[in-house]
Amino acid sequence: MQAPALAFIDLAQVRPLVSGSDRHVYQHPDDPRLLVKVVDIPARAAYQRKHWLKRWYRRYQRASAYRTFIDEVAEYIASASHAEREAPLARIVGIARTSMGLGLLVEKIGDAAGRMAPTLAAVVREEGLTPQLRGELDAFFDALAQAHVIVNDVSGKNIVLGRNAAGREGMYLVDGFGNKQAVPLFAWSRGLNARRLRRKQRELLDELAAAQAAGKACPAPAASPPLPGPR
Repeated sequence: MQAPALAFIDLAQVRPLVSGSDRHVYQHPDDPRLLVKVVDIPARAAYQRKHWLKRWYRRYQRASAYRTFIDEVAEYIASASHAEREAPLARIVGIARTSMGLGLLVEKIGDAAGRMAPTLAAVVREEGLTPQLRGELDAFFDALAQAHVIVNDVSGKNIVLGRNAAGREGMYLVDGFGNKQAVPLFAWSRGLNARRLRRKQRELLDELAAAQAAGKACPAPAASPPLPGPR
């Protein structure tokens, strides 16, 4: 039997677990511990048709639509090779060929039942932004800063709460990391990156608090009138 990273993966008849603006995430058909990220090539092409500048300079990128894979892999390697302890990232396993082009094989962060772990946004909707959750977020961002992880997109949808393949529970960043600066200031300076991470943490807390307030502001559905009792 081929190793998961070497086997061709047919995704034609498989529904994605998650779909974003230009990527889909699938369960690996042969390994419950892995997910497969693929680029939505038509969606990406449609986006570039609307943004001529990006379309122009990306013509000269050899990796083309898969440049984002290179950014994520490079950041994972950089943080893993220098950190004293493991960064709170979903681990990257490799690249595989799929029926939808190249796929990035990543560690699945799951819940107790083996399903995909809930996002931070979903947990806040269900439980609110509790003091315990704020404390976990502080520890999460501390770990990102200590590992010098360059983050370009921090949102409640990119952070999940669950356990990794080794059974370690916590918060994990599953998307949105990797250096995209032309001049990599935050990659050069650990201090600048730490300050940027704190700013992104404040922005995330504001985002979560606003979402929580909006949820509370929604009126509860009207109760059904009681059924008439026996006469």
